[in-house]
Amino acid sequence: MHLKPCRNLSLILLPLLACATPALAASPAELEAKVRAVLANPAVQGTRWGLRVEDREGHVVASIAADERFQPASNTKVFMTSAVFDAMTRGPFPNPGTQVRLEKGKKGLQDVVLVGRGDARLADTPDCQRDCLAELADAVKASGVKRVGDVVGDDTFMPFERWVISEELRPGRRTIFSALTLNDNEFTLTVQGGAKAGDPVVVDATQIAPEYPVVNEVRTGPADAKAEVQVEMVPATRVVRLFGTLPAGGKAEGITLDVDDPADFAAMRFARLLRARGIKVTGAIRPRHAPLVEGDLFGTSAPAPEQPALASLTPPDVLDTLTVTNKVSQNLYAHLFLKKLALAAGQNPTTSSGLLQVEQVIAKAGLPRWTHDFYDGSGLSPDNMITPRAMVAYLHWIETQPWAADFRKTLPIAGVDGTLRRRMKGTPLEGKLFAKTGTLLATNALTGFMNTASGKELTFAIYASERPSSAPSVLPTLDAALNVIAAEN
Repeated sequence: MHLKPCRNLSLILLPLLACATPALAASPAELEAKVRAVLANPAVQGTRWGLRVEDREGHVVASIAADERFQPASNTKVFMTSAVFDAMTRGPFPNPGTQVRLEKGKKGLQDVVLVGRGDARLADTPDCQRDCLAELADAVKASGVKRVGDVVGDDTFMPFERWVISEELRPGRRTIFSALTLNDNEFTLTVQGGAKAGDPVVVDATQIAPEYPVVNEVRTGPADAKAEVQVEMVPATRVVRLFGTLPAGGKAEGITLDVDDPADFAAMRFARLLRARGIKVTGAIRPRHAPLVEGDLFGTSAPAPEQPALASLTPPDVLDTLTVTNKVSQNLYAHLFLKKLALAAGQNPTTSSGLLQVEQVIAKAGLPRWTHDFYDGSGLSPDNMITPRAMVAYLHWIETQPWAADFRKTLPIAGVDGTLRRRMKGTPLEGKLFAKTGTLLATNALTGFMNTASGKELTFAIYASERPSSAPSVLPTLDAALNVIAAEN
């Protein structure tokens, strides 16, 4: 079921990496020739490479196709999160928590309304210790309510924009955004083939069923059958259809999927918590959206009058969520930050308004407009573009800002944590490279800072684009090229 073993990212071993200290530093031309030799790896032939490396003073160390435009993938989060740091220098950044309210319903009953306000960290998992949905259910019980009408998931705090612009819907990529977010807008199904071919496949869908019907059309094949399970989720419906084949006698496997309508999902889970506390739900479980209209795109946001709430949660602080966003490359959090950037500027919290705020920060950094384009906050849009030279220039600008040290702490560390925890282990760059990763179907990116063999700090951006589908991962080649640069400096 598309379960691929992790590749060993240290397969490329270069004699150069054995050197503890560099000899005379190679000239940029000599170093470029050595780097090009690494990037010419026949296994990834056809990949288009871009590279820019500079020292702290801006002197060029290595440069390949530095003015060509590449997909930044999740390098996009560097711009989104740095824009948040910049906004925080001008005042408190919006970070309101989820609320629960009671509203007048039908037949003399009150409706319970779960109100999302852009909190990315709300959860109802068994191990939840902070920002937990259960606290709001406890508040409803404490109010003395025994019987309610509808349970409503309200995400009208932000106009409803379901998907990233120009990005196809892919399960498990956190591509659906809402002001009411629960459990990262994901759920997991567990599937297991029967004891012998032809036996029913067992599906554990307790996270969503019975409220979300699961149509199980998966069959058990022979013991040597390939595990291949496909999922169909029709937008604006609750039906999940599974089809495919699992081997007989195989182990249970988990499938993580994106929630189609986060507000609806949160309302469903909240209704469960209410029932578990003895509160009878007699009405419907439904979402409440604010559809995006033309005037919302760049309009000014007038603060909505505060409605009385039974209880409000306090989300983790902004810096904590920024760190998670960059360390693990959390797409949902990044895009919600983009919308909150608009809110912080007094604009409607839409993607378009947020991108205007990011562009203002980029302009302040002095990047020429032709060097970049961004269409979302996470990097999932394949239309996002950046040049390696512009990326490095932006990192230099970040280093001049009062929040530079805090920003750097959000970056993954090679061989240590985040999306770099398994990369560059056992190489001179383990623990000495601090960078944001980026991955799309045929693109890999890495941009940040590294400490070289001589102790010099370099700022870099490297992109691998248009990798042939028949080629293996470019990551070993990319990492080896950076190690060559570190060894030569």
